Formats: sequence, C-alpha cells, structure tokens
Amino acid sequence: MSISAHQNWLAAVVALASSAATAAPKPVDPASLPRVECASLHYSEAFLAKYPRAPAACLEARLYKGETYMKARGMVYVIDPPAISFAFMDQFGNSLGTVTVSNPNSLRVIINGKDVSATQLRNNETLTFWVPESIFAAESIAATR
Repeated sequence: MSISAHQNWLAAVVALASSAATAAPKPVDPASLPRVECASLHYSEAFLAKYPRAPAACLEARLYKGETYMKARGMVYVIDPPAISFAFMDQFGNSLGTVTVSNPNSLRVIINGKDVSATQLRNNETLTFWVPESIFAAESIAATR
C-alpha cells in the first residue's frame, strides 16, 4: 500500500469522524447504539485491493443515524515533523500497517471532548476511530467505469 493512499484514507477517516462527533449536540454513547457484526460490513473490491487487511481492524460495528460505523484502533507510531505515522491494529493489538500523514495540522483530533492539534499527539498514544462504512464500501470512480 502506498503512503499517499494511506494518507488520504486516514485524513478522510479523521475528518468524517470529527465532523460526526462535533455535529451531535451531546456525546453519543456507542454502547447504546445497535450492534452490527463486523463480518457483515461491506468492502469494495477496489478498497480491499489497496487495504487487504482492513477487515481485521474492525473491533466492533454500530448503527448510527442509518449508517454503519466500524470501530478501529491505531497507535501513534512516529512523530517526525511535519509528519505523523499511525499503526492500525487488530483486536489483539497486532499492527495491520502504518499510515503516514504528511500535514498533521490539517487533521482535526478530538480527545476527551476537546479539540487538540494533531501535533500534540505523542508516540505510543492509542486513538480510536469510528469509520463510516461508506468510506470503504463505495466503489472508486475509476473502478466503476
């Protein structure tokens, strides 16, 4: 997998997860949402070609406002200004690959309900992402032609 493809995926995940979190008037308790089996998530062929180990990142899935979200975990792996790398993990804490974001200032990160700069993240800090299924289920424009 190329770094730029990973970078785009992480940026989209963080941006969408952050938007969803800030759009709600109060924090949503994921445990109160209907559970969906990870095995029922749909991945496009194009997405799996780029990220074949992505299904192993699913820790759980929940339904929120008609959309299914996958919970994934990643650890800050390397902070090498101006870049930050994350290692996504499976349910046992094994790395599934590293994603590097070259412009972390463009990311919006919410920790404990507060906006923080991505540059404030520290090595070995673990983050949780709620990824909408639409990110990995949609066929790319090139794949549908």
